[in-house]
Amino acid sequence: MTQIRILLIDDNPGDRALAIRALKQTFSNLQIQEVLDQGGLNRAIREKNFDLVVTDFQIRWTTGIDVLLAIKEKDPTLPVIMFTNTGTEEIAVEAMKLGLDDYILKRSDAYARLPAAVSRSLENVRIRAELERYTNIRVHDLNEALQTILSLSSRLLERSTSRSQADQTDFQQIYRAAQTASELLQDLLPENPSHKSSNS
Repeated sequence: MTQIRILLIDDNPGDRALAIRALKQTFSNLQIQEVLDQGGLNRAIREKNFDLVVTDFQIRWTTGIDVLLAIKEKDPTLPVIMFTNTGTEEIAVEAMKLGLDDYILKRSDAYARLPAAVSRSLENVRIRAELERYTNIRVHDLNEALQTILSLSSRLLERSTSRSQADQTDFQQIYRAAQTASELLQDLLPENPSHKSSNS
């Protein structure tokens, strides 16, 4: 089973212990990194040795919103769950707009709900990654087809001088349409690593 690495941010030791116990009851291969101060959070974000973040909202040295923003700035795909007893509906809505993956109030059944929220968030990450991979493959295939059309229509244009004006106009329209589609598609293509490194 793949190891699940969780960054746990809560300055209440009792709440941390209860959260860890609930998670360990569900996940056998679990690694939890507890963050106790801003320096620890900064190091954890810099090293990024975690798959998911569970954070309280009201923390002595920061807030859950600030944690969320810092995590999403580092990697927008990393799931963040806010697990708190001090939040409000307004905070939940604001956090969701900023990319929060789940919001759980620390009620009587909250610790039983936390593992399910973790599983759901990680599954959503997996699904999004698979969808992105599939989309990139299809975009690449479409780009290759468009490049073939561009090449063929360009050659037809070069040979169309002996054809009627109507045929030449048709070839020009085909070429321009393929060229426009190809240019639009470039924005959807994954970055070429070599191109990215050469510009950095």
